[in-house]
Amino acid sequence: MLRIFEYMLWVALPVLQSAIGYRMWTRQLYRDYPLFFSYTIEQLLRFLLLFYCYHWSSQATYSRAFFGLNAVEAVLQLGVISELFFHIFRPYTGIVHLASALLRWAAVVLLLIAVLLAGFTSSTDSDLVLAAFFAMERSLQIVQGGLLFLLFVLTSAFGLRWQQPSEGIALGFGIFTSVNLATYTLRVQLGMASHEVLSLISSAGYNCAVLVWLVSLYAPKPILHKIKRPTKEDVEAWNQTILDLLRR
Repeated sequence: MLRIFEYMLWVALPVLQSAIGYRMWTRQLYRDYPLFFSYTIEQLLRFLLLFYCYHWSSQATYSRAFFGLNAVEAVLQLGVISELFFHIFRPYTGIVHLASALLRWAAVVLLLIAVLLAGFTSSTDSDLVLAAFFAMERSLQIVQGGLLFLLFVLTSAFGLRWQQPSEGIALGFGIFTSVNLATYTLRVQLGMASHEVLSLISSAGYNCAVLVWLVSLYAPKPILHKIKRPTKEDVEAWNQTILDLLRR
């Protein structure tokens, strides 16, 4: 029963992501978010290839395709998070430089933490390849989650207003990154016995993220925030101060 439900979640993804791709194309949002658009297209191609391998090819071919596509997906996911950073802070050159430096250093620190955790984590999996894969995936989720957390902190600190679909994209990534981090951590500890349930939870988390992206793209107007924020003049003053410091 769990496998049937997970299969339904899997085949629902191309429908939802096709709607996302169509909306981005018709509104020409692919120009503002080229990496997210590329990620959406990659997810559609990923489904087609894996679906074919799952039904009409060997298990070895499916495994090779799965691991290879996961590597491509990881690069694109990190690229989308970087794209969000520069899209949000684009009007402020000084803040962009500061955010870029923080992004690089945060990525390095988070990567080191992830590698250390992967190295010191024991697994109950008898298959060493699977154990290494899930440890690596957990490390990736740590890096992504940390960068997203930094993005939300900087946006709040500078009092910048989120614009759709940036807010929805970031929120969606936050949802499935959090779910994946939890499931991969449990998977490493519990081993193969937990795979079916945790795989279903991970699939459901990703589908929720895709729904958030879909809603954010089709929402008639952005969500309004009634939080007191710094004025535009304040942010521009901070931006100029950062530029002055960078010129020294």
